[in-house]
Amino acid sequence: MLAAATPLMLWLALSAPPAVTTPAPLPLLQPAVAQRLVDPPRCLAAHCLHGEWQQAALVSIPAGQRRIDAEDLPGSGSRLRLASSRSDWLKAQGNKARLGMQYGTQAMQTRDTSLKMSVDTGYRMKGYADDGIAGTGPILRGQVEWQQALGKRTRLSQTTRVETGQQGAYLRNSLQLKTQLQPKLTLSTGVELSRDSHLAGRNKTDASMNLRYAF
Repeated sequence: MLAAATPLMLWLALSAPPAVTTPAPLPLLQPAVAQRLVDPPRCLAAHCLHGEWQQAALVSIPAGQRRIDAEDLPGSGSRLRLASSRSDWLKAQGNKARLGMQYGTQAMQTRDTSLKMSVDTGYRMKGYADDGIAGTGPILRGQVEWQQALGKRTRLSQTTRVETGQQGAYLRNSLQLKTQLQPKLTLSTGVELSRDSHLAGRNKTDASMNLRYAF
């Protein structure tokens, strides 16, 4: 029986059409898309020199209209210029009381005026220390230092430090005035204010006056 079925199976195998895999039809691109791929449009290349856009790279202005440039913007330019020189810094800070990262900027630096601002993010491990809040945990800290010359012999300075976290907020603000009475004699007066939203016992205001003589 097996011998009789063998010719039949051989005939079926030879007479059956071969399996053919029909490839998927390729997608046809629209003429507009094909033209865009062959010849892409040239975009306007913006060229920046010291904060101003290069006028040659801008589109043309219709006749009868005036181009608006940086001189038409507030502050006499497209950027706010606080000082002739500026420096920024990013540094890690750490001690036994807290760990964190500080970002600061020298916002203004002239012969008579200095302004520094910084922001710290970190974790407090010990409460109260280093002008900090009462508890431990994540903190956000900010500081502003300002100095202003009042003539040749007098200088006014102010330092404001704020820290906030899960245990309220703490503020310390100090204002100091130094006057050089003589080449070796300096009079220093100041007021310092501290406020703690979590512990009222830390709220205080101190005034000081010192006379220093350099030998």
